Amino acid sequence: MGPIVVALLSAAPADSSVVEGLELEELASEADRILLGRVLFSESFQRRDGQIWTWHRIGVEREILGNAPDEREVIVETMGGRIGEIGMRVEGEASFQVGERVLVFVYGGGPYAAYRPVGMGQGVMRVRREKGVDTVRQSREGLLLVRRDAEGRLKRNFGAVPEPARLDALLSKLRQISAQQGARR
Repeated sequence: MGPIVVALLSAAPADSSVVEGLELEELASEADRILLGRVLFSESFQRRDGQIWTWHRIGVEREILGNAPDEREVIVETMGGRIGEIGMRVEGEASFQVGERVLVFVYGGGPYAAYRPVGMGQGVMRVRREKGVDTVRQSREGLLLVRRDAEGRLKRNFGAVPEPARLDALLSKLRQISAQQGARR
């Protein structure tokens, strides 16, 4: 490991995952679907290999990108969870709270498979009502986001939505990005 990576990693909190910070256009291009919805239910389960995962059922309020407009609910799967006294936590993995509104960037999935968030927790944005306006905050809990600069050095990054943004403005921008990306495909 080069000195820059060692220096960056030693400056990172011990309880975080170091991952590439994705810009909004990158989140959108890596997502099969972008959905606005509400977390209805979460249930953890243990796989044969002993890992604990959690399924989150999300009621779809609006589909921003994707091709399943009749689907009212989707399942998003995350690593970690709790079953009784046994728990598993993956720093930087997306998390959800039952009842919260979220904007999610997901990939994979389908009729009999769960979706996964893009970029770990980066693909989950929490929607809050602040002073009568719906705002969005990108989840970066447990993540240290980095990007390479022009010289190839790792630099800290603050993600696609570095500070709270108005939901309506972000949705408008996502529709524009989606239209541009669709024209390029």
